[in-house]
Amino acid sequence: MSEQVIDQVGDYYDDIGELVELVGGNLHVGYWDSDADQTPFLEAMHRLTHEVGSRLALRRGERVLDVGCGVGEPAVRLAQRYGVSVTGITVSRWQVAEANRRVVSAGLRGRVTVEYADAAEQPFPDDTFDAALVFDALPSAEDKPRWLREVHRVLRPGGRLVFTEYPRVADLTDDERGVLAMNTIHTPPAALDDSVDLARATGFEVVAAEDLTRQVRRTYDEFFVALADQRDALAAEYGEERIAMFTTGITAMFSLCRDKIGYHVLTCVVPD
Repeated sequence: MSEQVIDQVGDYYDDIGELVELVGGNLHVGYWDSDADQTPFLEAMHRLTHEVGSRLALRRGERVLDVGCGVGEPAVRLAQRYGVSVTGITVSRWQVAEANRRVVSAGLRGRVTVEYADAAEQPFPDDTFDAALVFDALPSAEDKPRWLREVHRVLRPGGRLVFTEYPRVADLTDDERGVLAMNTIHTPPAALDDSVDLARATGFEVVAAEDLTRQVRRTYDEFFVALADQRDALAAEYGEERIAMFTTGITAMFSLCRDKIGYHVLTCVVPD
């Protein structure tokens, strides 16, 4: 990424920092099987971590790269569940500090590490990892092919990749594209085939391409309920002005996502 975009993405996540408590540290959407599914909001977010993580077919002792790892919640859960080692990267220095604090609290020091690094220019040698996860991070990429080529480079032959995308499911106005860009979502693809073509063009074999729009759409309404329930406590902790600004911005963003943005999950492999 360019320095300007790195700063934009890093500043964005630094600024919303402590507010990750609303989503239990999960900077991604939730998963419900159907409209009748009564899974609570935070549990639904953990379910998506397991849904996405299961597609990596992880085996004990493997090394996993988590690109755009947030505060490390998915990395911690995958390390605990599968007995793997996870290296996470992010361009938010606040996230690096918070993620490593969470790693220590989870008793995973040495098994999970999080460091500051640009996904488009990773500091790892070729053929370092057995699997890679790009979980709700690729939409922030200024150059998506470059991100995926870097992931391809650091994966061993036969290595697996799972990445997610936020496609547009309806036409976007210029103003709506501006709202997305302010929230670090750039060039949403128009169709699942667009992401399949991107993966193939960067050297991956696509094993599965799934549209989970229906399963994640409830996220946005559930978030607004959680925000309303905790608003007074958040305002007391972080200040009324900050919470009011956050509420205004996130309402515009999540309302747009609910109406016009979908969700895709792609499972890929590096050919032997």
